[in-house]
Amino acid sequence: MVGKIIALRDMDNFSRRSSVYVDPECDKFFEMPLFIAASTTDMTTKCQCWQFSPGKEPALRSFTEIQQLLQQGKKRDVKSILRENSWPINSPIRAQLWPALCAQHQTKQNMLDGFYWDMVHQVFGTTELSDKPIMLPAFVDPAHCLTYHLTRTGRSVADRIVNVLGYDCPDITYSPVLYPITSILLHFMSEEEAYHCLAALVGSKEKVFIKQTKLQHEVTWKTVMQIAKKHSKNAVTYFQRICPGVKLERVFMDWCWWILAGLPFQHLVRIMDCYFHEGIKVLYRVALVIINLFHKECQSNNEWSPDNIKNDIGNALIKFCKKIPVSPTKLLHAAFSIRGLSSTYISRIFMKTEMILKSRSVLNNGSKQLVKSRSSDNLPSSQSQVNIQMMSHTLTIRERLYTETC
Repeated sequence: MVGKIIALRDMDNFSRRSSVYVDPECDKFFEMPLFIAASTTDMTTKCQCWQFSPGKEPALRSFTEIQQLLQQGKKRDVKSILRENSWPINSPIRAQLWPALCAQHQTKQNMLDGFYWDMVHQVFGTTELSDKPIMLPAFVDPAHCLTYHLTRTGRSVADRIVNVLGYDCPDITYSPVLYPITSILLHFMSEEEAYHCLAALVGSKEKVFIKQTKLQHEVTWKTVMQIAKKHSKNAVTYFQRICPGVKLERVFMDWCWWILAGLPFQHLVRIMDCYFHEGIKVLYRVALVIINLFHKECQSNNEWSPDNIKNDIGNALIKFCKKIPVSPTKLLHAAFSIRGLSSTYISRIFMKTEMILKSRSVLNNGSKQLVKSRSSDNLPSSQSQVNIQMMSHTLTIRERLYTETC
């Protein structure tokens, strides 16, 4: 097996991605599972959740073909290509593809050459990379600064990018996924390109990519939980039955880390191919597949028996993702085969959840003020009625704006 791997790695036509930010040794770690999968029997022999008809793999599309479709505004065609073309993890196409996919979501005017480095100089006083650790912005979660085998220099570059982004986008108050996405981008592009990609995703108006506040983060995982109750009903019921002492909310709070911290890097890169074009709904779909797969494995694999997972189902899900029994292609195929999970449906669930959380916040924070505003007849004063109307009107505007952006 090792001989076959080395032989494949030495092929002249085997393109290698290059990044000064990535540990060269990590390629051995990332690439090996793909070679093993290619030289062994179908991975679905272990998990019979989805079976696909064998057939000849179509030729992979080039960046030039995709670029032409993007320029022509044929987003549906691009979506189909990204879903179907499983480029190797070390394919150089992503160095061009990912920046192009992110750039289509850019809402600001084209940034001038050197804009990023001017920002770096404003924030740090120099463009030289310091050897000293950089304090991360408050919106970063130190517990989830995933680096995916970046070198020390790569990690420092990631630190600098998120700091500059925080300086340029002060409205970001909580966004733990920003750092992992930054690290993934640095595997395939320069520091400046990675920043421009992130700025485009954060500023996107047409599609949602990255949640940027604590409230949005909470609404997101609650939305995933509500979707799972409908589209993965058997799995959710099973988890509730075997873990009666664990609140379902505790499990779904970590849903994004099943993907970003759990899945093998080769799976994650293929997910990002689609995510940078379609938005966060790709992650929703992948999360549902993970739940369904885990449920089926719990019933057939003793490693995931109820006795082994009932006390810590959250960590069990992460461990399962690290050993996920399907290839990246089959994972995405299953994700995009889920019916009835449209963007409109997801937006409706998101908005309903957001309104509930906001109304609770208004009641909790404004109850004392409303009591003080009552008249001697124990009726709301005219000013308190105006305040209530203004608050209700504001929520309606925000709801309409969010619906339009989704």
